Amino acid sequence: MTRGSWQRSPWGADPLSWFSTPNLPIAAAAITLVQGVLTLTLSPQGGSRPLVQGVALAIAVIAQLSLHVATRPPRGELGLARTIGLTVFASAALVISALGYWGETFPVHLWWAPLALSLTLLAMSPYTTAGRLAVAGSVALAISTVSTLAIVVPDDPSWPPYSTVMIVLFPIIIGFIGGVIMIHAITDRLSRWNERPLVGAIAGEEDGALVALVDAETSTRIADARALISGVLERGVVSDDDAEQAAVLAERLRAELTGDVDRTWLERIATGAPLTIDDPLHLADELDLAQRTALRALIDAVLDDSPTALGTASIELRRTDEGAVAVAVQVSSSLPEGRRESFLAPYYVSLHSTVTKLRWRAGPVTAIEFEVGGRAQTRPPAVQSTPEPGTPGAPRG
Repeated sequence: MTRGSWQRSPWGADPLSWFSTPNLPIAAAAITLVQGVLTLTLSPQGGSRPLVQGVALAIAVIAQLSLHVATRPPRGELGLARTIGLTVFASAALVISALGYWGETFPVHLWWAPLALSLTLLAMSPYTTAGRLAVAGSVALAISTVSTLAIVVPDDPSWPPYSTVMIVLFPIIIGFIGGVIMIHAITDRLSRWNERPLVGAIAGEEDGALVALVDAETSTRIADARALISGVLERGVVSDDDAEQAAVLAERLRAELTGDVDRTWLERIATGAPLTIDDPLHLADELDLAQRTALRALIDAVLDDSPTALGTASIELRRTDEGAVAVAVQVSSSLPEGRRESFLAPYYVSLHSTVTKLRWRAGPVTAIEFEVGGRAQTRPPAVQSTPEPGTPGAPRG
C-alpha cells in the first residue's frame, strides 16, 4: 500500500486510460433517468405530487450531466470544492424528492433517489481522489440521514426508524465505499506497476523465477562475506587479517546498500535491463504518478521481450534554468523508421497528456525530449485534436 494512493485520482495517475471511457457520468445519468421514469410511472412512487418527483429526477440527471461537463478535457480532475459541490447538487434531488412525499407513506425500499445519489458518487471516482470522495460521501450520508429522519420516518410506520434510515443509506454507502476502494486500488496498483523491475517484465518470468533471480543477486553480493565467515569457522581463530577484511567487506556492503536506497525509481527499474539512466541529481523522483506511468509505458514498449521490441534506450534528466526537469529519451532500434514511428505513436500521445515542450525527432535513433515541473508550468491540455507537425500521427507536408 502506497501512501500517495490516497491522494491521487485515477485520472491524475493515468489520464490517457480514462479517455477511452469518458462517458461514465453519461451512463450514470441514463441509468438514473430510466430507473426514475420506470419507478415513478409503473409503481406508486409518484405519490400525490408527481411533478415534484419529476423536478427532483431532473435535478439528479442534471447533476450527473454537470459532472460529465466538469471532467471534460482539459479540466479532467475534480478538486475538493467541485467534488463537494456536485455532491450537494445531487443530494438536493434526494431532499426535494423526500419533500414530495411529505405527509404520506410510500414504499421506501423502491425509492429511486438513493440509487441516483450512489451512481453520482461512483461516476466521480475516476476524477477525484479517495480522500476527496470520502469527504463528499460523508456529506451525502449526512444530508441523506437528516432528510430521512426529518421527512420520511415520521410518515412511515411500516418500518422502524433505524430500518428506514438503513434502507435509504445502503445504496449510498455502497457507492461511497465502492468508489473510495476503487480509487485507492487503481492508484496503488499504478504506483507499484511503475516501479516493478524491468527484468521480470522483459524475461516474462513467473514469480518463482523472479524470486530465484533476486536470491542469486543477493548470494553474489554476500559471497565474499560468507567465504570469510566459513574460513574463520574452520580455523576457529579470528586473525588480524580477518578483522581487516571484515571491516573492508562491511564498508563495501554498507556502501552498496546505501546506494540502493538512494537510487531513484527509474534507476531501480533499470537494473539488469538495456536501459542507461543519467540522473546525477535524482530528478526522476520529481515526476508525478501520471508522468511516471506514461514514461514507464514507453520504456516497457521499447524493452519488451517480444517481436515488437525496439532495442535499447537511454534516459537523461537535467534541471533547466526555469526550475523544470528536462528529460531526453533516446531509442536505438533496427526497425524501419516508419514502423518504429507508428509503434511509438500511442506512447507519444500518452506523454503529451502529462508533460510540456514535448519534441520528437526521428532517424536512426529516435529522440524524445520533454519537460516536467518548473515554476511557471501549468498542466498541459489533456488532449490535442491535431498532432503537431513532425510528430507521430501528424499530417505530412
